[in-house]
Amino acid sequence: MDGTDSSDRGWFEGIDRDAAAAAIRSGSAEEPADWPARAVEAGFAADEADYYDALHETTAARVAVAVAEAERAGDRQLVHAVRAMDDIVRIL
Repeated sequence: MDGTDSSDRGWFEGIDRDAAAAAIRSGSAEEPADWPARAVEAGFAADEADYYDALHETTAARVAVAVAEAERAGDRQLVHAVRAMDDIVRIL
């Protein structure tokens, strides 16, 4: 230990960034991690069900944000298309 409180360090400390990125892309790791047990041991979750509830809430919230962003992107494309059509009509 270096004297630094472990709460100040991320879960990724000591992991080689390139190796981690490759493992994420390939969907493999040296060994599977028991994330629910780790979450309970760390005090993040009261039990496995609580871990999965938190995971579900977080995932659902992120999906909602992604959907809203994608929806706005489509609206912008539509606005640009209408403006382009208006320009074409005006020029013709």
